Amino acid sequence: MPDAGTINTLLWSGTFSTQKFYCFTTAPRKHKADLSSTSKKLPTDKKTKAEETEAIVMNPANLKVDLETIWPDLESGLDDIFGERRIEQKRYMTLYTNVYNHCINTPSSFSDSTIVAPKSGRGVSRNSMNGYGNGSEFTGGELYQRLKNYLERTVIKALQEGKEKHDEELVRFYVKKWEQFRFYFKVIDGIFAYLNKHWIKRQIEDKRDPIYYVKTLGLVTWRDVLLSELDARVMQGVMDLIRQERDGQTIDRSLIRAVVESYVDLGIDEDASCTSRTVEKSDLKFYRQKFEKRFLGETENYYTTEADDFLQQNPFTEYMKKIEKRLNEEAERCNFYLQTSTLQPLSQICETVFIQRKIELFQRDFGPLLEQERDDDLARIYQLCGRIEQGLEELKLALERHITRQGQNAIDEIAKKSPNDPREFMRGILEVHMRYKGLVSKSFQNEAGFNQALDKASSNFINKNAITKIAGNSSSKGPELIARYCDLLLRKSKDNIGEAEMEEQLQNVIAVFKYIEDKDVFQQFYTKMFSKRLIGGLSASDTAESQMISKLKQMCGFEYTSKLQRMFTDTELSKNITENFRKNCQEKDIALGLDFTIMVLGYSSWPSMPQLQMQMPLKLSETIEHFKNYYNTQHNGRKLSWIYSQSRGELSSTGFQKKYGFQAWTAQMAVLMLYNEAPKQALNLKEMMLQLNTLKEQLVPVVGSLLKNDLLKCDDVAAGTEIENEIADTAVFTLDPNFQSKKIKVDLTRTQMRSEVKKEAEKDKKCIEEDRRLVIEACIVRIMKTRKRLAHNELISEVLQQLSTRFTPNVMKVRTSIEGLMERLFLKRAEDTMNVYEYIA
Repeated sequence: MPDAGTINTLLWSGTFSTQKFYCFTTAPRKHKADLSSTSKKLPTDKKTKAEETEAIVMNPANLKVDLETIWPDLESGLDDIFGERRIEQKRYMTLYTNVYNHCINTPSSFSDSTIVAPKSGRGVSRNSMNGYGNGSEFTGGELYQRLKNYLERTVIKALQEGKEKHDEELVRFYVKKWEQFRFYFKVIDGIFAYLNKHWIKRQIEDKRDPIYYVKTLGLVTWRDVLLSELDARVMQGVMDLIRQERDGQTIDRSLIRAVVESYVDLGIDEDASCTSRTVEKSDLKFYRQKFEKRFLGETENYYTTEADDFLQQNPFTEYMKKIEKRLNEEAERCNFYLQTSTLQPLSQICETVFIQRKIELFQRDFGPLLEQERDDDLARIYQLCGRIEQGLEELKLALERHITRQGQNAIDEIAKKSPNDPREFMRGILEVHMRYKGLVSKSFQNEAGFNQALDKASSNFINKNAITKIAGNSSSKGPELIARYCDLLLRKSKDNIGEAEMEEQLQNVIAVFKYIEDKDVFQQFYTKMFSKRLIGGLSASDTAESQMISKLKQMCGFEYTSKLQRMFTDTELSKNITENFRKNCQEKDIALGLDFTIMVLGYSSWPSMPQLQMQMPLKLSETIEHFKNYYNTQHNGRKLSWIYSQSRGELSSTGFQKKYGFQAWTAQMAVLMLYNEAPKQALNLKEMMLQLNTLKEQLVPVVGSLLKNDLLKCDDVAAGTEIENEIADTAVFTLDPNFQSKKIKVDLTRTQMRSEVKKEAEKDKKCIEEDRRLVIEACIVRIMKTRKRLAHNELISEVLQQLSTRFTPNVMKVRTSIEGLMERLFLKRAEDTMNVYEYIA
């Protein structure tokens, strides 16, 4: 910067609002001072071209400018500004120049050192810039004090005027004066820009308090002089306006917004760094202390009264709508004329008053609304209670109890009418589950806690209900019925559905299957029924079968479905084996004399099937022998075990009034074909056993099934009763020549003796128990092999946890398995304590 004595065409600029002003020295260059502002304009006189270009000389000779000389002119200019009188552009520049000329004078002619006591012990004025003005120093202390005194007097005048006003009139007066003075402070800040940049800046940097930039000085004066006196009354007026608006009246909202803005602008941080004592560095502390705190208190009082009064006159459902309306109004109110930071405490106040203090009402009415299926009101409860901490916990428990009760009631009705009907069992479960799954999705937005409540409740009523009680509290009844439902769904019938509906139904099955505790029981029954569908060619769709296996695999893992997948593969391979066998017979000119289809099943993949020792009819025996020879040439060393109990065929008859076709098990075929050679078409049990080379206990169920289908008749068996093993060997069974059926094709394979069903059920139960024993032992060994050493309770806990996805183990069975493994030297008790097990490598 050049020395003061050589100033010619220096450009000085200062900023207020969004405009700039300029002043030039000596050179006849155009200049202008734009005093426009978005909030206020001062009037200016018209001027000639010559006046616009006339130069303002800025004390080039560094002459001493006495404050007493310039202050009357400055004071007059300030009077014009605060009096809203016209001020010429030239006049504005003259005021600015007066301040500049005074500030660059040395302090020797003035008494600035007496204005502010410096903290450093030095004089107030100091060299403003190194090398500037041949060692001259800036002054400004007394000028600052005169300006401060002037501002105080001016604000006091406004205060006296405001003391005479009340309520909304006072608020309007405050807003009007605030907007005027805030603009005036900006204009004055421009006039005293040189004082800001040098003397004030140095004082602030040296942390001399209380010194502010001119604009901020005006705001502080307003705050400490006027607002400190009128604050309570202005706030009361604002609170009254807000109360009127909450009561539904129309108010001038701009008044409140202007008051709020003033409280924000007046938040000057006194404790921050020296450069923060400007308007730009204001914070919200003043706003929060003076405005927000009282506003929140008034809000709490207002809504506390309103909530109590409204509930006395309106139902709870209307109360919730009222809360929604009020919360939206307060959010909009905050957005329009409050600070955004107020929204959080404001919302918290409303939530505390409307929800937290009335939480018992929400919990009380939640159950009845569930009963009435008021989904929209339930959604409101969720939205409102979700706004407060722990507000949803009791509702989740209530939902779980309600769903459990609804599910059990639905199954109670089914148990009275058809406890063994898989379709009805699934229908009852799905109606309840889908109803509340939709509720959780729609009204509770799939919130995790409500989904958990749905899951727990579904598990409760699916695994423990009236039907399981009828079955002797058997945990296997539910899984069995669900497996039977799958069989009905996937088996061929006249009621088979399309692919899209099949996919939907399978998905529903999986939704229910998820809640089964004993998934191994389902696996046992499903595998058995799946094998019957595959062996009998009874599957409605191979695609549907594959989809079901994939869904089970996705739910329970590869191991759970590995056997099912291998069974499916075996049936596909068997088709190729049958085709190749037929080609081989054609090549060797072997006439089988019947249509023969074979299924070769892997022993380890398929469920155990009853073995039947019986002499097959000659034609079938010859075909079986041909296949054995062929298979041995293809697979040397493999052993074939024939399962006649699962083999079937078709017979044609000509001895009845109509020509019938019979679909029968091979054992039934063998018995019926005996009657082709039987004298008088009558045979006793002993004769049958000798000709078929079989045992009585294997023959009786077969004969009994033919007796139930009215193909055979026996005088020793009462009508409507089942044949027992204790029947005499001499009991004679005669082929009934008067047999009649509405169907031309009669299926004999559907008939099963009750005794056989009972035996099969007992066998299934034993099989499940044995499988569980092996699974428990494998789990124990796996855990101990990893952990090496484990306490008894920890081992029990880990076993229960790992097996919980497959079935719920009995603790006593786990203990028995541990003892068995110790006997077989897989585990041993630790030498130092009997309650700890160690793995034996």
